[in-house]
Amino acid sequence: MTHRRLVGITASTAFGLLLTLASGTAAADAPLGVPARLGEVLATAQAQGFAGEVLVADANTVWFEQAVGLARRKPGVAHQPGAVWRWGSVSKQVTVTLAMQLVDAGQLKLDDTLAQRWPAFQAPGAAQITVRHLMQHLSGLAYTGDSPRDADGVWSFYRRKGPPWQPDALRFCAGPAKAAPGERFQYGDCDTLVLAGLLEHVTGQPIRQLMQQRLAQPLKLRSLRLNEGRTRAMAVAMDASGQAVPQPVMATYGAAGAMEGTARDLLSFNRAVLAGRVVSAASRRAMWTGEPKWGYAGLGVWAFTAPIAGCAEPVQLVERRGYVGGIQARNIIVPERGVSVVVFSNQADFDFGEIWQGKGFSHELLAAALCATAAGPAAPVRQ
Repeated sequence: MTHRRLVGITASTAFGLLLTLASGTAAADAPLGVPARLGEVLATAQAQGFAGEVLVADANTVWFEQAVGLARRKPGVAHQPGAVWRWGSVSKQVTVTLAMQLVDAGQLKLDDTLAQRWPAFQAPGAAQITVRHLMQHLSGLAYTGDSPRDADGVWSFYRRKGPPWQPDALRFCAGPAKAAPGERFQYGDCDTLVLAGLLEHVTGQPIRQLMQQRLAQPLKLRSLRLNEGRTRAMAVAMDASGQAVPQPVMATYGAAGAMEGTARDLLSFNRAVLAGRVVSAASRRAMWTGEPKWGYAGLGVWAFTAPIAGCAEPVQLVERRGYVGGIQARNIIVPERGVSVVVFSNQADFDFGEIWQGKGFSHELLAAALCATAAGPAAPVRQ
């Protein structure tokens, strides 16, 4: 169903069409009214250009699982629940979790420096850059966005040829620094690429092997993989005009953005972290403590409290976003309720909004899932 055909119809009609045409399921034992409210939010978003998959669940039950719109236009292939998606920078959340497992095992400390643990990595500030700096984007390392853009507007760092990709990436990241360690927040991929290199140095295992042995196999995440030169992701990223988005070489993102898997496997990862089956409570608390000074960045995630329309009290949230080659991801955890909201979209220009501003698709999904009513936008408290 196209955007133009949905514009102008009522919310109830849109919801009826959604239930008829969208692929997916809503659990019968979800909280009363939640599947219907989530369906209405998704129908509205589809009318505004959203295409992709939405999964909402608690620790035991999938409340809502729907896929809408087209994964490919030529030929026309509809989205289906259970598709493999690019996780994009949700990969950073996974990589930080792997690192926290080493912290729990006593193999690494958050205040260890690169110079202490990996002397061979000769980067500016290595004697001051800590593991925590890498996780929180405070390292000051080189920025991949400083590489030249090609004719498609893609940074040359992400069009590199390989394999292998990691050695060349580490050489780039060891280049001229952007800032002194701990001086300022600068989001970028070098922090996570270097963190992955450190993990490989400490354990003697490649990051893909660590990911499989420590997460995918124990948690039975059968779809989870690191893209190392080919992809299983089916969705083609499109812009607002329906044109395909120019693509990077996915493998160049490494542990910072090249993981792929289903929404269900990402949900299983969330559930395992919440249940204490992946890292200790102390490590989870360290990851999920947002620092206001740095825009509420935690370790590998953003963690903040926000008012949600219809909820009596502000809600504690853990959010991780992803965007690689036009594929968008949102992984939102509500720790106090054990709820996860996982969203993927191949609409590169779709605006998810800002939760803390009390508006937009992400906020409306949370309001529908968590709150008895959606009484209009809530006042922001984050900034």
